[in-house]
This record gives sequence, C-alpha cells and structure tokens, in this order.
Amino acid sequence: MNSASPPPPEVLIETSALHPPLSGVGYYTRELLKAYSRLPGRFPMKLLEYRFFLKPRSSPRDEYLSGLAREIGAEVEVRGRLAPSPVHRRLRSRALRSPFPVDAAAGGTRRIYFFPNYIGAPLLRSACVPVVYDLGFLHHPETLRDRDHVFLRRYLPRTLRRAAVIVVISESIKRELMAAFDLAADRIAVIHPAVDPSVFRPDLPPDAGRAVRAKYGLDGPYLFSLSTLEPRKNIAGLVEAYALLPEEVRTRMPLVIAGGQGWKNDSLFDAVRRLKLESRIKFLGYISEADRAPLMGEAEIFALPSLYEGFGMPVLEAMACGTPVVTSDRGALAEVGADAVVYANPLDPGSIAQAILSIIGDPQARRRLSAAGQRRSAAFRWETGAGTLASVFERVAREIR
Repeated sequence: MNSASPPPPEVLIETSALHPPLSGVGYYTRELLKAYSRLPGRFPMKLLEYRFFLKPRSSPRDEYLSGLAREIGAEVEVRGRLAPSPVHRRLRSRALRSPFPVDAAAGGTRRIYFFPNYIGAPLLRSACVPVVYDLGFLHHPETLRDRDHVFLRRYLPRTLRRAAVIVVISESIKRELMAAFDLAADRIAVIHPAVDPSVFRPDLPPDAGRAVRAKYGLDGPYLFSLSTLEPRKNIAGLVEAYALLPEEVRTRMPLVIAGGQGWKNDSLFDAVRRLKLESRIKFLGYISEADRAPLMGEAEIFALPSLYEGFGMPVLEAMACGTPVVTSDRGALAEVGADAVVYANPLDPGSIAQAILSIIGDPQARRRLSAAGQRRSAAFRWETGAGTLASVFERVAREIR
C-alpha cells in the first residue's frame, strides 16, 4: 500500500531586510516574493518576525509586514524573544548573532527557511536557502563597516555549509562563490534582479518628471547617480571625474546624487569641498521608490562607476527608462549591461569622464544606448526569477521528505 504524500512544506522567510526604508536587498526580496506568490502550486509562506514578549503594541514595521503578508498571501509568524531588542542590537554591534536555534520547537512540521539577507538564525535540523548578493567582504573588505566584515566572515561560511541550495543574483557571483568556498555548481541557483516594466519605462507621464524636478529643484539637464553612499559605489571617483569635465558642461549639467548616507563616506564629501564643487553637486539623500523612475528618466546620463557589484540594480532601472548609462567594467556589471552601456575603469577618473563625454557629445550614441538599454532590460523579469525560486523550493522539499 502506498503511503500518502507528505503535505507541502512551509516556507519561512526571515524579515530583517523587509522594513522601510527598503535597501536593495529588501526591494529584491519583496519583488521576488510577490512574483512567487502569483505562481500556481507555490508553497505556503510565513514571514518570520521576532518580538520581545512584553512589547505592548504593534509598530509601523509590524503594520508594513502585515500589509506585505496580505499582498503575497502569507501569514506573519511572530516568535517571542526573552530579551528586548537592544540586547540583540548589542550582539549585532559586536558581530555576533543569537546562539539559539529558531527551529528548536518545530516538531514534525516540514519547513524551509528562506534567508534573503546572506545569513539567518542558527538551525538545528531544518533546511535553509540563503541569498548571497556579493562577496565584497572578501574582495573589498576596506569598504565595509568593521562589524559587517567580521560578521560575514564569521557566519557566512557556516550558513553556506548548512544550506540546501544557495541563491545568488548573478553568474559572476556564482563563479566567485564556487571558487572562494569550493562549492559545487549544482548547489547554487542564479536568480537575477529585475525591473517592473510598468514602473521603469521610457514613456513616463510628463507630470511625473515635472513633479520630481520641482520637488528637488532641478531645472535643466543633469547627470544622475543613485546608490547608498559607501566606498564600494565609488561616488568619490565619480566626483573626481565630474571635476574633469569641461566647465561648460558642469555649468549647464549638475551632478545629482541620490541615496542614503551609508558609511565611510568622508572622502566623498572631502572631494566635493577640495574640488570646490559644492554649487555643482546636489545630494538628494534617500529618495522614495515613487521618485526613482522619474529621476532616472529625466536624467541625461546615469552613472555608477562601482569598484565592485554583485549585480547593479540601478543600472538596470536606468536602462529600462531609456537613459544612457556609464558604469564600471568590474564585477557583474558587464553581465547586466552587455553592449547597452558605456564602461569605464572605476580607478581612473579620466576614464569615467571620457565615458560621460562620449555620450554628451554624440546624440547618435545617446539614441543607440537608449534603445539598446531598453532591449537589454527586457531580458530581466521577476516572473523568471520566481520560477527559478519555485524550482529551488521544490528541490529542497524533495530532499527533506
């Protein structure tokens, strides 16, 4: 007599990155889960949240997670903590995590833990699927905060050993991960980031462009960059390159930089002061999701000359908006841009400046890059990634029968 098939496993999603304001990790996780939730036959999902058991009322974060859970057809599973959040933040500031396994009381429930921010909580027996975005902590440790560097070195190898399957966001990172940790190719699945073509598109309503220009005080043409202000993004190098542009270009075309403050960015602001560019460079700070596409679409050029990227989502967004892109020839950026962008050496401000000028001075090149970028960005869709994620979860489910 055949035994009955076991019920589908639950997918428990660790939520550390899923709170506003969303970082790139949070945006990737949210959009991938939304696409996965639309698939037929997908596994039941729970957003795994921890809360100090004496916490008296819900917070905006709790409300956001509840709304996201409704949107993706999931539940929120709240687990109590015996210590308040400051204790856990103190552990993290010392590059430590809680030592208590989160599946100690799981009983016979079949569960897959999805850790979308590199490292999750320790597990006793359950299967896990982590997402690794880059190996910057190995290649450019000087660009990380010390605690983040130590945390990743301490816990990522343990997470990788424990993982049933590892998700990465580019073929470039897959190769790096295999080489650095001696992993077999079949243990790694590539799920690229993507763009929503209804949001990032070249034909945005004119009112949207006028609104962001008025909001941020942008009158004429401008160069645009968007990233967290941290050393790996090389915004200081972009500032140095901007200083090399002809005075005529800088007079009519300011450099507009959007993104949260990040860390280790003193050299960036020092460069602005040293080069006397305070009147030519505008820092917008963290911008809302609603403003990203209009600011991209209104820009003459989008520039992101990173020292290293695991993917480079803003590059993809700019291409989808039809904006010509100058980016770095390092990391996974060539995998994203292919022949639809202009590449520069991020260590050479002259190379970055020349790449910018090659577009400004050539309307035909601008039109070609705009069209090529739109075609290239169309190859990246959240639905494709969701299908790969479903295959990953189904494979893990077979292995934990």
